[in-house]
Amino acid sequence: MNLSDDRVVKFLDSCYEAGIKRPELFLISKMPQVYNWLKGCFPRGILPTDIDGEVELNGHFLRMEFKHERALRNGAIPRGQMMALSRVVQLRAPSAETKVFTVLLIGTSNETGEPSCCDIWYPGGKKQGVENCDVKRIREICKRWSAYAEKSNVL
Repeated sequence: MNLSDDRVVKFLDSCYEAGIKRPELFLISKMPQVYNWLKGCFPRGILPTDIDGEVELNGHFLRMEFKHERALRNGAIPRGQMMALSRVVQLRAPSAETKVFTVLLIGTSNETGEPSCCDIWYPGGKKQGVENCDVKRIREICKRWSAYAEKSNVL
């Protein structure tokens, strides 16, 4: 087996660990389609990422990212996206020392599409760590974040 064969096996193993049952479809889904016309504008082949969900209240943002549960549990989220999410929780409000982004990573299963685990990254970068959860828990997290954001105004 040569080096390229080793890379293929490693890629297929990573797909399995992340719950990707059809690696060829995964690769097609990652091909630049929507932003293809922006190729070459950013260094290292970077293209815009999608945001699965975002809520803003009083200058506070809750960014939601949905991943397959195995990808979330095994840390198999694309490196560039992880870097961007880590950096966004460090952002401060323009006129205050307050950090304004919370990131809620939600792991779902292929079978039901409902949440099975989550991780919360708080403003300033503190990470809760992956925990088991369900729809009820995600709703509780969102309500708790809403109460926090409603009480303050960072602008």
